[in-house]
Amino acid sequence: MHSGSVEGSERFRSSGHFRDHRRVHVRWNDFGKPGGKDQVPLDFAPNDSQMRGAFEIAGQGKLPTRLLDKVADHRGVAYLHFPIEIITQKERVIMFTEVLKRCGGFAVKVESAGVAHEWDRWFSALNSENPFDLYRTFVVLIGDSGHYYSCGMHHFGLPDVEVERSIEINEAADLMNRFNYRQIVEEPKIASGHTFSVTADAPRYLITRKDDSRHEPADFFHNSSGLWNLKKAD
Repeated sequence: MHSGSVEGSERFRSSGHFRDHRRVHVRWNDFGKPGGKDQVPLDFAPNDSQMRGAFEIAGQGKLPTRLLDKVADHRGVAYLHFPIEIITQKERVIMFTEVLKRCGGFAVKVESAGVAHEWDRWFSALNSENPFDLYRTFVVLIGDSGHYYSCGMHHFGLPDVEVERSIEINEAADLMNRFNYRQIVEEPKIASGHTFSVTADAPRYLITRKDDSRHEPADFFHNSSGLWNLKKAD
């Protein structure tokens, strides 16, 4: 199985036939681009019996059974290492995950957000001109006992967001997606004490900046930019 990782905290996964633990460097010109000098570190790991379950969870119900069965039969895992911010690394990520696909990879998993994709969905999103497609590829919405929250905004160098679970789940998802999308596209100057609403007549939410206390600094999911807490102001 092939996979990839990002220096700092990101990893991409797909399946294939690598069997050892060596650290090597993959050069793009090795795969047919004349004059290409770019290279990324590549780690190999053996078969992992937990991989099918990991992809099933990370796929959020969107990966077909046929693909999950192929993942279950993988021989090894490959990790590509990239710097964390996807905006500056997108073209490199496209090139080198294409290498993994050519080598027989089955799918890709972003370790720093815990989200997995089929190849078609992966490349379609990375090549899309719609920023929301890139956002959905690297950010997931999760829930714990007290909040719904996003994970993955560190790929854009931005804080994640959380809202209380008392908000209806679809409303919470829409609120968080719109807030994060605005962060990416409009780059607003946000500070604690500001408010946010989806529309002019929608409920207002008080914004408070927090540190990311859910994840330790060494955790792939950790967001060093912290997160925004949104609490109803009305």
